[in-house]
Amino acid sequence: MDLAYNRICICLQVVDNLNLTGLDRAYVCSAISPTKVFLTHCALKLKKSGSIVPRMELVEVGPSMDLVIRRNRLPNDSLMKEAMRTSKDKPKKKVLNNIKV
Repeated sequence: MDLAYNRICICLQVVDNLNLTGLDRAYVCSAISPTKVFLTHCALKLKKSGSIVPRMELVEVGPSMDLVIRRNRLPNDSLMKEAMRTSKDKPKKKVLNNIKV
């Protein structure tokens, strides 16, 4: 299995007009380096500006995470098979009138 198949592709819609007063929160995802990703939750504050469009500021309000990608290759087949193994559940016996059949 190639690592290229495991990448996530996010396709977003292009927006021409946006009502800034309707925005309250934003999740910011920044790729700092090829192995580091920074996630944070921010609130949007509207400030006065010299033009019609207000100035927006991001204020960190929620949790933030620094994610580090340490594994850059897949494990060997035997280790993958052992990690993906699940227990076999026995089917439940039918109970009729509190008597096991």
